[in-house]
Amino acid sequence: MNNSEIAKIFSQTADLLEIKGENSFKVRAYRNAARIIENSSKDFEKLVREGVDLTRLPGIGKDLSEYIKEIVLTHRFSKLEELKKEIPSGLLEMLSIEGLGPKRIKQIYDAFGITSLDELKKYAQSGELAKLKGFGPKLIEKILKGIKQLKKAGIRFLWAEVEGIANELKEYLQKFDGVEIVEIAGSFRRKKESVGDLDVLVIAKDYKKVSEYFIKFKRVKEVHSAGLTRSTVFLENSLQVDLRAVSRESYGAALHYFTGSKAHNIKIRRLAIEKGLRVNEYGVYEGERKIAGKSEDEVYKAVGLCYIEPELRENRGEIEACLAGELPKLVELFDLRGDLHMHTIYSDGACSIEEMVKRAIELGYEYIAITDHSKRLSVANGLDEKRLLEQFDEIERLKKKYPQIKILKGAEVDILEDGSLDFSDEVLKRLDIVVGAIHYKFNLDKKTQTKRILRALPKINILAHPLNRLINKREGIEAEWDEIFKMAKELNVAMEINSQPDRLDLNDILSKRAKEIGCKVAINSDAHNIKMFEFIRYGVNQARRGWIEKEDVINTFEFDRLSNFLKKI
Repeated sequence: MNNSEIAKIFSQTADLLEIKGENSFKVRAYRNAARIIENSSKDFEKLVREGVDLTRLPGIGKDLSEYIKEIVLTHRFSKLEELKKEIPSGLLEMLSIEGLGPKRIKQIYDAFGITSLDELKKYAQSGELAKLKGFGPKLIEKILKGIKQLKKAGIRFLWAEVEGIANELKEYLQKFDGVEIVEIAGSFRRKKESVGDLDVLVIAKDYKKVSEYFIKFKRVKEVHSAGLTRSTVFLENSLQVDLRAVSRESYGAALHYFTGSKAHNIKIRRLAIEKGLRVNEYGVYEGERKIAGKSEDEVYKAVGLCYIEPELRENRGEIEACLAGELPKLVELFDLRGDLHMHTIYSDGACSIEEMVKRAIELGYEYIAITDHSKRLSVANGLDEKRLLEQFDEIERLKKKYPQIKILKGAEVDILEDGSLDFSDEVLKRLDIVVGAIHYKFNLDKKTQTKRILRALPKINILAHPLNRLINKREGIEAEWDEIFKMAKELNVAMEINSQPDRLDLNDILSKRAKEIGCKVAINSDAHNIKMFEFIRYGVNQARRGWIEKEDVINTFEFDRLSNFLKKI
């Protein structure tokens, strides 16, 4: 956890204590804790994991030291969890509404017992809220707008769901006369797996006219605001889009600021302060003199850094790596020589093996692996031994017909509850590549799940979609991943980064950890038809966020090297 995340937990604790009516000294203590951590140049997670005595730092007492350790090591804070049980969740949501702080929320709660956004909206519209001291017309208007925006802001979209709309909107804006530059920033530019909104920056001769044009975009359902420098709309799918006017002189600073992440930007600002500089969305300043801001390169150079790729900007060590000259050269889509996980009509795919082979050739691949499901996944569609042998015969025929591409005989084999595989050892030996995967019993405890995977590793080449998560739908399994990565490294087993838009599994954090341990990865499409080959770019996005380089990915290897990696002793 970075400092900003730790500080946020203490700020939330202070807010809930204030809503609850606790004494001001206790509330102030948590606010001070948040301020100390937010403004510190120290990396508290690193300090905790290195066993440093935090009480030696200014402002950190024994209690606060223990609280920080709890948060870093468990990603939870028991006192905050207790408060959340005592205080209605709706009151916490209200804190996100402009103009409503803990004191006013307490005032509303004490007066009317309001505990939800719907109730708040009802009282605001009826005029009851206006009877409270300090609740004038402007504040009521802010509250109603905030409720509407908050309800929509909670929706997150898969990056892949937003990609087409973002490109369409960018192209639409670029067509307008007088528009010089259009760039989409925010989490979309950092290629996060899910996106809450779009931040669009524009340089134009007449922003007012561009704004008028922007709100007429065919997908706009509702115009929230249209100001002199910023306009906000909601699209037909409820995605919020903010258009911001940017000057050419400040373009780089604005692009950096609105790309984020917040944690990365805070670290940059701290670095600037240490050099006697000030950084904001308009530029880098030495006193009142602006010294940089036209480009992101300028901004980074002004604070003594090299350019940092957007995907890395999460305050996960990228700044330290830059200073040490150790930033990764991130993997690119064109580095991939093949795809090692795909399905055909032999199991649950929609295309024949030949159709998949021909598409792979069109994409310039040197090799692919046909990896239909083993029988356990689906009795109707899974491969039994007889059908697998039929598939082998067809692959041999296609190898002769298409000598320009190597076709590997493989299977996605179920890892059973006890860690054994769904095919016998005799059948497994006949496969060129074994993709192991868990498809059931996701809720086993961490120790049992780890044991299950460790038992399977010696017999597989790739662990497919290791977490088995579905983004926004299903949490991943719990396992001791360091232990798994270490054994996988020793056995030449790659962890898959599955490119399906709702999987992207491994996630970015575990991908980075696998790399640190020395475990290789495979970026695969898990294609079930020829169109799904294109999904592999989403896996590349995820890999880049996980600091993955070309050398870390087995399907960037030349075929002979790949074959050696896949061999089991």
